[in-house]
Amino acid sequence: MESPYIEKIVLSKSARVGYAIFINTSVAWLVSNDPSNIMIVQNTQGDAEKFATKEIGKVFNHCLPVISKLYGKNTTTEKSFFGGDLSIVWATSASSFRMVTIKYLFMDEISGWTDNVDKEGDPIDLAITRTESEGQRKIVLGSTPKEAGTCKITREFLQTDQRYLYVPCPHCGFKQRLKLEHFRYSPKNYKGAHFVCIHCSGKIEEHHKFNMVEAGEWRATREFECCGVHQVPEQWDETGSALCCKCGEPGDTNERGKIDAGFHIWSAYNDNPNTSLPSIAAEYDKAKKDPRKMQTFMNTKVGVEYSDAARIHKLNNFETLYQRREYYSPMESLPEQTRCVLATIDTQKNRFDYHFWAIGDRGEMWAIHYGKVHGDPEDTSTQQSLIHELETEFTLSDGQSIGVFAAAMDCNGHAWKAMLEFCAPYQGWIFAIRGEVNAKTKFKPEFTLSFKVHPEVKCEYRSLNVHQLKNRAAERLNNEAPGKNYIHFPVSDVFDLNYFQMLTAEELKGSGSNVKWDKKPDQKRNEPWDLLVYVLWLWDFLRPEIKHASPQDPLGLIDPNAHKLTDDVIENDYGDYYETSDYGDY
Repeated sequence: MESPYIEKIVLSKSARVGYAIFINTSVAWLVSNDPSNIMIVQNTQGDAEKFATKEIGKVFNHCLPVISKLYGKNTTTEKSFFGGDLSIVWATSASSFRMVTIKYLFMDEISGWTDNVDKEGDPIDLAITRTESEGQRKIVLGSTPKEAGTCKITREFLQTDQRYLYVPCPHCGFKQRLKLEHFRYSPKNYKGAHFVCIHCSGKIEEHHKFNMVEAGEWRATREFECCGVHQVPEQWDETGSALCCKCGEPGDTNERGKIDAGFHIWSAYNDNPNTSLPSIAAEYDKAKKDPRKMQTFMNTKVGVEYSDAARIHKLNNFETLYQRREYYSPMESLPEQTRCVLATIDTQKNRFDYHFWAIGDRGEMWAIHYGKVHGDPEDTSTQQSLIHELETEFTLSDGQSIGVFAAAMDCNGHAWKAMLEFCAPYQGWIFAIRGEVNAKTKFKPEFTLSFKVHPEVKCEYRSLNVHQLKNRAAERLNNEAPGKNYIHFPVSDVFDLNYFQMLTAEELKGSGSNVKWDKKPDQKRNEPWDLLVYVLWLWDFLRPEIKHASPQDPLGLIDPNAHKLTDDVIENDYGDYYETSDYGDY
């Protein structure tokens, strides 16, 4: 708190490591030695009143140096003293951050705060705004992390210099972090739990912890640039700030020349019988058997964000998928395993995006082509251009021709009714679909949530469980063994790095009932990802027919002697000449 360089402090922590005590002692010191306006922000009004009574209230009731400074107003959540005042407010009310100027700001359990309070914005930003007129301000944020992908304290910590406590090995003296990955125990004997030194491989046991922590030092770990040189921290001052190798001054500073210091601490450093290494081992072992317990363990014991769902369905890096492309030319000859060709269409405001897929045995798929038809989707000319693309004939390995057996078209969003009108004449060949993300239905195992007929257009459409379909898409893309459920991509200019960036544009965020698929930061386009989701639904929907097909008898085979239907016939009386299952009783 006394360092003139450090302006912002972020503490990402496990539970019960003394953050409340830190706030109490800091406030006591400030009231006694540097009185000014102080604000403590809790999540809710109840939290604020509880903290005011059971934590900071004890300081003002029993600490004599603080009591001697009191002057004027003295309520549960507001205290006045010579030189300033203390206000204890809550993040669920935007009015907490009005008409106040703050020099010292403390925010507690920010991971539980709302994203937008009273439609006025992020309460973290609203609170920090109240400090802008103070040149020597101090901003402190602390919290136990929560769900991966949406955790506020993790987001704030990653914007700091990221400090960890390095402690010396009791055997070789090498200073290192205590990491869960270096933690060892036997399920039959938790008492033998220990860390392994990364330098000498010696056992670091519970009785070593006290002296190790006493001799520990904080070290900033984020790389930075100073004096025109990109640097990995190698030397630090007594507070843990990384020093520049050229000028010797703190190098990782913000735009104002100040330091945003982040600290991470977890239960392994705590010299408490209830967080001893054997106790941590016992809880870790139980958590491995129950995902719900693992969430609690990682958040409250290890002090890191966690989402079991995100770990299971974490997509491969787009470069990894790009590098596994194969040499085949589907526009010249389809793979010999092809049983049918499916198409998927995504409707945008100024174009159609479409994708062709070759379907093999047991869900194996080959990407054929990804393209766009530009123009207003409601214009007949644009629609006919799309039909022209969907009528593309492909060549099988034996020289026969095959067409698109079925297509799924997302009609949701832009011009919903007009797109249904477009699909209506092609029902049975083009299936109108719309995605649905609903907290009550997203955990259902069914991929098709509902089947309806538009009362005016008389067009069938189906609502898809896109949450489960996206889970399935991630599993498919992460499958690295060709065969069942594997997706192949060809080496071509169409399937470039940009394509794979869009294919992996989303990530699973949150946990439990709050889990959801959302676009990654700075990722605006995701059409290939959506088109993959649609083809997985279409394949599952038509699976009863596809499973009876074979490479020798594929679906959608084109008779070279058949006369092509005219546009008038297609428009008024379309027939695709294959049977589909009766879904009337769906």
